[in-house]
Amino acid sequence: MRVYSGVSIWLAAAAMGFGQVASERVGVTVAGNNLTVRPAPCSASSLGSAQAGVDGAVLGASETCNSLIWLPVRWANELQGWSATGAGGADYLVPLAGQGVFPNVSAPLAYPVRVGPNASALNVRTGPGTEYAIITSRAAGATGWAFEVANNTATNIVWWKIRWDDGVVGWSAEAVRGAGVYLSRTGAPRLKFRITLHIHGATGVAVSVSPADMNTGAAEVNAPATLVYLAGQTVTLTAPDVAPNGATFSRWLVNGESFLRRTITLRQAQHYRITLIYSPTIPATEDEFLCNLVAPWRQGQIWLPSTYDSHAGGNPQFAVDFNRLSSARSTCPYFNGFVQDCNEPMLASHWGRVYTRAQSGCAGYGNFAVVVSNVRLLGSSNIYLATIYAHLNYFLAPNGAVVDAGAPIGRLGSTGNSSGPHLHYEVRYVTVSGGAITLGTRIQVLNNPRVRLSGQPLQVDFNCPVSGLGYGGPAIVGTAPLGGLPANIEPPCAPFNCPGGLTGGEYFPDFEPSRCEGELPETLTLYLADVNGDGCVDDADLLQVLQRFGEACESGEDINGDGVVDDADLMQVLLDFGQGCTASAP
Repeated sequence: MRVYSGVSIWLAAAAMGFGQVASERVGVTVAGNNLTVRPAPCSASSLGSAQAGVDGAVLGASETCNSLIWLPVRWANELQGWSATGAGGADYLVPLAGQGVFPNVSAPLAYPVRVGPNASALNVRTGPGTEYAIITSRAAGATGWAFEVANNTATNIVWWKIRWDDGVVGWSAEAVRGAGVYLSRTGAPRLKFRITLHIHGATGVAVSVSPADMNTGAAEVNAPATLVYLAGQTVTLTAPDVAPNGATFSRWLVNGESFLRRTITLRQAQHYRITLIYSPTIPATEDEFLCNLVAPWRQGQIWLPSTYDSHAGGNPQFAVDFNRLSSARSTCPYFNGFVQDCNEPMLASHWGRVYTRAQSGCAGYGNFAVVVSNVRLLGSSNIYLATIYAHLNYFLAPNGAVVDAGAPIGRLGSTGNSSGPHLHYEVRYVTVSGGAITLGTRIQVLNNPRVRLSGQPLQVDFNCPVSGLGYGGPAIVGTAPLGGLPANIEPPCAPFNCPGGLTGGEYFPDFEPSRCEGELPETLTLYLADVNGDGCVDDADLLQVLQRFGEACESGEDINGDGVVDDADLMQVLLDFGQGCTASAP
């Protein structure tokens, strides 16, 4: 007796019997080409035939008739009836991986497979089709685990993604019509599990995995990633001590439970949701932070700093406005024209957590983002340095997301107290207390030898008035490369919220600055439980937290920033419910 363990498939005396398991699959071998399909075992009538390489699903128990084993099968060519499994020592049918019938074959489990019986060599490709490159080939008898399936209806071929026993991972054809079966199933299937690996506080971290990931065959994977393993396997993950951005390993969060060692071992047969958490290197001093800020626009672009007398509440050196230049001069007036800046991507100047908020109408900063760093004021336990980016058209980073220096956080616009598209930029101290951040004192950014953007001093010349812009200074060049961005959603930047605008000829002689009264208050509290950033902690924020509950994420729903949305985040919403909301009129 030949046994296909756990498959309910038994071959005895050149005959095969199947158990009553729905959708167990079989394929017709070359020996069984044009296999007759009959209405009953040993029937003289024929319903049609099944060509070599065609698959079918077993419908019930086998029966014996005239010393032959017969199976009821539903075939891919819509025939349904009884066929003999073999005769004279030849197997007409062999078991196949998966469930269902082409073109609806599925892979709920992982299946042990072997090359054969009708293939002397089988190509392994990078994808499910002959148009994909060949990685290698496997000789008859080679074995592996098939765990992902693709039904190619153009060629009538079922393709399997297989991790071969030598570690190679690729796609191979199951069978070809008329040519027979290339991949037969050899034993009991096993449950497959996924490890969803996220990362918090760093990017590009390579995690060592043992055994190698079934999905890629890699012994080292870059997070974030989804790994595939089989039931019964013990999986070991090792994180590097230091990430590419200099951040250091903090802990693992495995299904919400913390592990402090860099190597973790997973033994249970289950799906895992894992977050790898890094703590970015904290600059030694405030001066180190200020002199290493990144210019908040893309590499190679040139932007002009400017200010005006009433800027920052009458402290013009404590805030700066930026517009992009088409070219620049090294001396006053420092520029000879600039382009329309609407929708230019604005980038984070440093690592941190970004909070996005909106003010409506011709008031304040409009759509603005605050990026809070991990750099504390000397002697303080809860006062941090942060940068502010105001008058954005819309946001590119989710509220509450962790961003690296140079990451896109929004597109420039003219929202709020703005006479045309420009970036209003500040550095402030912020106080983090419980579930709230309070924006506090500004730091002098202009003409401050401690402050540099991409290594360049940030200066204006108060003896150099620039038409329409107040006072200008030497231009700043961007250094951060810009990766992929979503397409513009094109909310308008014009007409601008305030009178005036950037119009006129060279040097814009007709431009009259017409800034609205009032800016962002010197102190302003942002409630972190305001997940959607609309200024009010309400039902919408509660719903967002509930929808992401239990997930590992880097977004506003993770209110306390521990890498997972859990009871603590839900409790913070409930504690702050109603904060920032304006009472409705009776």
